[in-house]
Amino acid sequence: MIQSEAQLETGLIKRLHSLGWEPVTITDGAGLRANLKAQLEAQNGVFLSEAEFTRVLNHLDKGNVFDKAKILRDRMALPRDDGTTVCIQFLNTEEWCRNRYQVTSQVTQVGS
Repeated sequence: MIQSEAQLETGLIKRLHSLGWEPVTITDGAGLRANLKAQLEAQNGVFLSEAEFTRVLNHLDKGNVFDKAKILRDRMALPRDDGTTVCIQFLNTEEWCRNRYQVTSQVTQVGS
């Protein structure tokens, strides 16, 4: 049976949704960034200023694919704007079932 890319994508999204993944609508890079910020804030119970979130993005944007995998499993000591430090967790590796899983259709990113 031959499937188009769109049919394959639709089937995968439906399957992930049936497994408890939350469907989200993200149409562009700005929406992707806003969603990541919201998810990190919810995961860690903190509000991140734009400057703090930029520091998080810079932290995530280091190294090769293996370095990035390690960064996501680790925690980040984030210097806050007020001089304090907060520990940011990207993935809950101890209780992985407490992570929120999301799926979206193809996101268009113009330039990079």
